[in-house]
Amino acid sequence: MAGDFVEKLAELHRTGARIIYVVTDEEERAVALCRTALEGHGRGDGPAVAIWSRTRGLDPVDPMARSGGAALEALFRGGERPLVGVLLDFHLELEDRAVARRLRDLLPSFYPQRRCVVVIAPRLRLPEGLTGEATVLRLPLPDHDELAHVLASMLPPGGRAGEAAVHAAIIAAAGLTYTQAQRAFNRALHVDPALGPAAVAAVLDEKQRLLARDRGLELVEVKERPEDLGGLDTFKTWIRERALAFAPDARKFGLPAPRGVMLLGVQGCGKSLAAKAVAGLLGVPLLRLELARVLGAGDGAEEGLARALESAEAIAPVALWVDEIEKGFAGSAPGQGGDARAARLLGSFSTWLQERRGSVFVVATANDVTRLPPELLRRGRFDELFFVDLPDLEARRAILGLHLAKRGRDPERFELAAVAEQCGDYSGAELEQVVVGALHRAYALGRELEPQDLRRLAQDLVPLYRTYEEQIKALREWARGRARTAGREAAVVDLFRKAGDAPPAR
Repeated sequence: MAGDFVEKLAELHRTGARIIYVVTDEEERAVALCRTALEGHGRGDGPAVAIWSRTRGLDPVDPMARSGGAALEALFRGGERPLVGVLLDFHLELEDRAVARRLRDLLPSFYPQRRCVVVIAPRLRLPEGLTGEATVLRLPLPDHDELAHVLASMLPPGGRAGEAAVHAAIIAAAGLTYTQAQRAFNRALHVDPALGPAAVAAVLDEKQRLLARDRGLELVEVKERPEDLGGLDTFKTWIRERALAFAPDARKFGLPAPRGVMLLGVQGCGKSLAAKAVAGLLGVPLLRLELARVLGAGDGAEEGLARALESAEAIAPVALWVDEIEKGFAGSAPGQGGDARAARLLGSFSTWLQERRGSVFVVATANDVTRLPPELLRRGRFDELFFVDLPDLEARRAILGLHLAKRGRDPERFELAAVAEQCGDYSGAELEQVVVGALHRAYALGRELEPQDLRRLAQDLVPLYRTYEEQIKALREWARGRARTAGREAAVVDLFRKAGDAPPAR
């Protein structure tokens, strides 16, 4: 990836680009790659490169040129040789209208005097008059080869780390910046110079901390399997089929990499659990994207989102879980207040969903479909949309059995068919509370759990459906013809009959 960046930058300079804007937090790495790309493109006949910052001026042309305006003037006093000014944090200087105006005035002289400006900044911020003049590049995260170079430079001579151990540490560091990888590898080598399992765990722990702090990403430990999902039979069958497309020969067969799935529906019916089960079935790590944290970063929200998505691609193959996606992009649709910033963020995210590289399987969940922007529901963003409704009778029985077994009880002892019948409008989360509440009651009475405890709790608990019946019916109506049902097909017929509607046409 760094090689592609170097080639692109060199090509832009050769073809006369006047302003190149590099968006990255890795300033030191970006400067080094700029030198590699520009100083002769490997032939020794390239332009001179001068580095500018507020503290050191335009080095080595004019160290006293410490203001933005002075830097631009010094750039054109740099002699006859072609010159590239690499300007650090110059986006802050361009906030001064006089500096932005002077740069625009100088632009016609760039090509005849063989000048070029490369701005390196952590975020994209250009005045309106310069947006059409600048070519924007994003410095990609280090690829496998760069990470291998980082680790090799840190290994002691004659070290005890084997090839397999080195490979495991490099894979664990995927998604980190150059300096973050150095920090993680340093910690790993301190734990175990042979890079054994404890060292790899140290890299993963460091990555989890850094991703959460800098990218709004959380590495979620996955223990759930499809068998831990009660009901959702259609969804489980579908995801098993998609999992096969990750096999090495799937590309030869003509299958594209699976893109992802949107799960819409009633709260507490297993959407989050399904997201975790997907990662377990695919055999890939699960990243949870905290949209509220990333998008709440004010002016840096767009860059924060871009960095988070880039990290997900670097870690691929991975499942990316975007929980309650409708809340992240609230206000982006024209009828929701016309928030221009939210609309831009939605546009960036939608474009990434359509064009992303690598095996990033996106699992998005939503509760309130009325707040979902239409762009997210368009085919091509996701492979399928599933509607997750309240569980049917058989699913309720399965869910009760799973929660009893999880707590060391034999489901066959508890007359679950009768309890499931009693819990007609209960969500999966409410069925779990039936089991947990019954256990509390039995424990308080100093005896083992009995079937009547479950029936008593089922009778006492008030399900969400009774409070939000109209909203749930409206949700079902919306899903008809727009999304596949995640449960058994027969269950939908039963539910629509119960709601007083005809079954949906299929």
